[in-house]
Amino acid sequence: MSAARTRPRLAVLMTRRLFLIAGIVTAANLLFVALFDASDRDSLVADVAMRELNRIESALTTTLTDPPVVNAADRSIYVNHPQAYGFLVLASDGLRLDAENTELFQQADFRDMTVGNDWVINGSDPDEMLVVAKRVLERSDGDLRVFFIMLDDPANLIDYEVLSEFIGHVWGPLVPIALLLIGGTLLLIRRTIAPVTKAADWANSVVPGQAMPDFDTDDLPAEIADLTEATQRAINRLNMELGSEQRRAAEAAHALRTPIAVLVARADSLPPGPSNDRFREDVRAVSRTVTQLLTSAGADRMQIEEDEIADLTQVVTDVVAELAPFALLHGSEIELSGADAPIRVHGSPDAMKLALTNLIENAVLHGGGTPVHVALDHSAQVTVRDHGPGLPDLAEVRLFEPFCRGPGARSGGAGLGLAIIERIQRAHGGTVEAWNAQGGGAAFCLGYRPV
Repeated sequence: MSAARTRPRLAVLMTRRLFLIAGIVTAANLLFVALFDASDRDSLVADVAMRELNRIESALTTTLTDPPVVNAADRSIYVNHPQAYGFLVLASDGLRLDAENTELFQQADFRDMTVGNDWVINGSDPDEMLVVAKRVLERSDGDLRVFFIMLDDPANLIDYEVLSEFIGHVWGPLVPIALLLIGGTLLLIRRTIAPVTKAADWANSVVPGQAMPDFDTDDLPAEIADLTEATQRAINRLNMELGSEQRRAAEAAHALRTPIAVLVARADSLPPGPSNDRFREDVRAVSRTVTQLLTSAGADRMQIEEDEIADLTQVVTDVVAELAPFALLHGSEIELSGADAPIRVHGSPDAMKLALTNLIENAVLHGGGTPVHVALDHSAQVTVRDHGPGLPDLAEVRLFEPFCRGPGARSGGAGLGLAIIERIQRAHGGTVEAWNAQGGGAAFCLGYRPV
């Protein structure tokens, strides 16, 4: 997989940054609310007092007793924290109807607790908490006066009020707006990035040396249309130069085939002998190199249609049978396993035979007269292994590059066989892998796409 494929897509990057911005805005709002509440503590404490008055009022208005009293559930914080909270309920004539921790009111410094309505008094000493609040409840049988006092906050009423402020002024209004903005922006990103994605998909489908895929630039923004048109012009120029190089290689190889064929025939007519045998071997190596040059010239232009189907088992069986005499000539033999059932794959039988032929020939030539094992797997893979010296350091030798040969490579080769195999496999959408086998020798695996 290329490095570009491992990178995140542009839409993903923009989405991440969008969520990052939304998180920063939310954090900024939280910080603002926290700073605002910290700078206006009097207002925050007053809100706490009013909330408690509201709770006491609700308890009094829903009670069924006469006179009304606060039920046990609503007075729990007063019972649990007698040194911190207290309340007092007076009738219009000053009669006490209900109360809890009335001794706390002795610390309040105000003259007339019966004057006015809905007020809150904060103590003058900033180091000590003293909050007193009052509310008048109008009733048909006479008004009620409700007082609340707070000298400490062990029940964390102030923290609860901060949380309520956060929910009411930040979370409540901000989250729906943020979700709406994020959803709208994601839709906008997707629509904006669509032309870029379209252009990228087209660029990934371009293969040098093959026909340029169709691409409509009418509905693209000007910048992307300019980029794709420039890419088309560059690929067209590259294809022209590549075609010229391929034609020159093919013409040279074709021009050499006839004289080399004559040379092979004359070499074969020579009487046996060490010098003549070496000469015949050298002529065959030259003939094989010319054949590989012709094949390499056509490999880059190879296009495998999606509806081309081949029987991998039949291809492997045919190639092994054809190369058996070649292996015997070099003191080797080919052992085949796994060819017991048809295996249908996407591919061209002729191209697949060419790739496998190159691979087995290499194994025979580099195996030093040892057997070559060809194993067919039902997952549409063919493994060819020899028992020769194995592969050189893969970090130093680029096995599948044209004309690239490792140290100690057998003389007479041109370094084209593996390059041709790689190009054929790429045209099939298949794979080719190489490794040093356990116990010695090199192993190559050709993978195809099963039907």
